[in-house]
Formats: sequence, structure tokens, C-alpha cells
Amino acid sequence: MSQSKHKKVTFEFPANEYVYLKIACAKQGVSIKDFITQATLRSLEEYENELDLSSLEEARKDIKKHDLISWEEMEKKLGWDKL
Repeated sequence: MSQSKHKKVTFEFPANEYVYLKIACAKQGVSIKDFITQATLRSLEEYENELDLSSLEEARKDIKKHDLISWEEMEKKLGWDKL
């Protein structure tokens, strides 16, 4: 028994925006399904990027707060960079 690599998603779309969705799809030469899928994946990627940026900023604050150094700096201090 094979499992699908896709999951079906059903949702309501505003009726007054539907015509604009159809026009956008026609202009781009893609189906509504492909348009919505691409838009959703772009949105998810942007969300992940925001989370990554937030995590990076928190890590930088933590490094400054605790006076931490990078692995490369530690290697230099220990002389491991010359091994």
C-alpha cells in the first residue's frame, strides 16, 4: 500500500476575491491549485525565515549576555587552529 506524498486541504475562499484569484492564475498560466500551493509554500518559507531570524537574534543576545565566544575563537585560543 503506497502513501500519498500530498495531503488534501479544503478551505473556504472569499467569494468577492475569487474572480481576482482566477485572473491571477490565468495571467500566470497556472491552475488555482498550483497558485494556492505556491503561495502557501512561499508564506511558510517566510514564516520559517522569521522564526530563524528571531532565534538568531536571541542567540546573539545570549552570547553577549554570557560573554560567549565562537568555536573558531576557542580553537585559536587553544592553538587547535594550527594542528
